[in-house]
Amino acid sequence: MPKKWLPSWPENMPRTLVFPEKTLPEFLSDHARHTPEKVAFNFYGREIPFREFDQRTNQLARALMDFGLKKGDRVSLFLENSPQFVIGYFAILKAGGVVVAANPMFKEEELKYELMNAGARIIIAQDFLYPKVRNVREEAGLSHVILTSYRDYLPASLSLPLHPSMQGPKERFPETLDLLEVMESYQPEQLSIPINLREDLALLQYTSGTTGLPKGAMITHFSLITNTVGSAVWNGVLEEDIILSVLPFFHVTGMIHSMCRPVYTGTTNILLSRFDPETVLQAIHKYRCTMWVSITTMNVAIVNHPDVEKYDLRSLRVCGSGGAPVPKEILEKWRKIIGTELAEGYGLSETISQTHMNPYLRPRYGSIGLPQFGIDCRIVDVETGVDLPLDQEGELLIKGPTVMQGYWNRPEATAEALKDGWLYTGDIARMDEDGYFYIVGRKKELIKASGYSVFPAEVENFLYGHPAIKEVAVIGVPDPYRGENIKAVIVLKPEYENKVREEEIVAWCKSKMAAYKYPRIVEFVKELPKTASGKVLKRVLQEKEVK
Repeated sequence: MPKKWLPSWPENMPRTLVFPEKTLPEFLSDHARHTPEKVAFNFYGREIPFREFDQRTNQLARALMDFGLKKGDRVSLFLENSPQFVIGYFAILKAGGVVVAANPMFKEEELKYELMNAGARIIIAQDFLYPKVRNVREEAGLSHVILTSYRDYLPASLSLPLHPSMQGPKERFPETLDLLEVMESYQPEQLSIPINLREDLALLQYTSGTTGLPKGAMITHFSLITNTVGSAVWNGVLEEDIILSVLPFFHVTGMIHSMCRPVYTGTTNILLSRFDPETVLQAIHKYRCTMWVSITTMNVAIVNHPDVEKYDLRSLRVCGSGGAPVPKEILEKWRKIIGTELAEGYGLSETISQTHMNPYLRPRYGSIGLPQFGIDCRIVDVETGVDLPLDQEGELLIKGPTVMQGYWNRPEATAEALKDGWLYTGDIARMDEDGYFYIVGRKKELIKASGYSVFPAEVENFLYGHPAIKEVAVIGVPDPYRGENIKAVIVLKPEYENKVREEEIVAWCKSKMAAYKYPRIVEFVKELPKTASGKVLKRVLQEKEVK
């Protein structure tokens, strides 16, 4: 497919990048030398300069090696967003290890599966999560359990309100190690572990498991640095920028844009552990944050917050969103309230975040944007694999330096996803004449209603135009006549609860959409099931329907 997207790139944007032959931890050490007292992270008022950040990672890296970590060994991080997560992440990389960032919302069986699949023998976890670790420790074969508490890095005087889940005292458990004590036992001198950028793994990035057992995408140091650098250049990050970080670091969007990018650029990061709309508003207002990458559910919560007008959010100059399409109504509200555009993007665990991003000054609503540096794309027929012309809907294929090496110990799944260097994403997309891409839906979420193909994302976008709807997920349910019927699972805005009926929503949809497309079934719920990264778990909704 010709690269029709290049003429649509911003005028001042380079068409190619020469990526550095350095690892991310090397950039951290550079900042520690050149700007040692500059604040790397501000955690609810606790400031951590680059010198301290670098030294702590050196100390922990030495400890991990003393605990038996060898190059290529996997280490699990079972942590909420915190300075400890970032220190652990960069320490593992410095020691030549491979990061396995576990979802802190995991239940015991999910944690055990990931530990055993990855073969991780060391875990760094938060104290309140240890009961889960303890119950799987022996079976998973863990040799060392290192614990830490929010309290270890919280200041005596808080600058922002804590989420209720963060307010407990520090806990200690026998047969575990304390992270602060471990680090204090080692010298902070730099290590020199040789890394082959293009071959050595930095991460096993597990998929969210929305369609089956999670798979570990093998991400090299080169893929990690190329995506981080590409994000920084595309978004025009400046040394004086203030980054707001609240997306979970274990997920690729938060990992690249909220954690790795500020470390690469040497910018200050306002770090929050949990998303709370009020705290986010206070953080932007207080610290004059200039950049924030978020997800759709956060965008909805901010623009609908009853006190949003009380805060000055005009310091934000670059705002991005990913994870799911942002309804046009929300995009327009965002621009009106905050004064800047909300630029959508697209990426996967298998590409360690973004492959497409909108120009942040001139985003095209409804689009995921333009392919990024070094990325090539094709749209192919789902059945035949033949390339399709402009504006035709087919499966999105991606090739480039950020694409994974394959799935860890899953050769069959790797062969299915990677063919001749092309990643088959499973997403249905189209490209317009200017090279902008649009995600229509998931191949596995396609609803066949009376012989017509219906993509849930399109129906959801219509539904967000209804004033009563706060959140919605559309799924297909079995129907003896139509094959599948379309169901909308809806969370109402508080002011509309008990004031609008399901049949009124159906009638509204019927007036807005084609006969085969509008939902015949509507269910009101208090909340939608989601992953920790904010993606709606439609699999859970469909399993409920089957039951």
